[in-house]
Amino acid sequence: IGGSYGIGSHIVKMAEANGAKLYSFSRTENSTDVSDPEAVKNALKSVFEKEGKIDFVINTSGILEKQSLENMTYDSIDKSVAVNYLGSVYVAKEALPYLKKTKGALLLFTSSSYTRGRSMYSIYSSTKAAIVNLVQALSEEWEDVRVNCINPERTRTPMRTKNFGNELKDSLL
Repeated sequence: IGGSYGIGSHIVKMAEANGAKLYSFSRTENSTDVSDPEAVKNALKSVFEKEGKIDFVINTSGILEKQSLENMTYDSIDKSVAVNYLGSVYVAKEALPYLKKTKGALLLFTSSSYTRGRSMYSIYSSTKAAIVNLVQALSEEWEDVRVNCINPERTRTPMRTKNFGNELKDSLL
């Protein structure tokens, strides 16, 4: 989920190149909004109905609105929390029944900004810290499902370029 651009798009390409059978979902690709639990449920259900099983679920969805909390609207705060944190909660909850059957794996994405709150993107940083805590808790809670997260370094993605402008290419993944 979140496979239309950025890190998610690269994961889709890598998985396809290695022969994986995959389904990609995102707002721009097929109107699957990770912040809508019903959309997540329907996406996973559609894969299960076609394949009869789901072995792995990956969520790379995320949004970043780089500005001070003071200047953010409540709508943009709600959307950031809904996509960056609740989206991962919804993906985890909806994926669990399928992954339990296959003893599969759930992979969520965080950000290097999870380690400390960052000025001008406090909501983003705090939601990424929440993902780490969610993964730690679920990895203890779910005996039959592997749960992990990836914390990529600063990565050249469209979202990063939109928020930080052009940066030295050798300073980013």
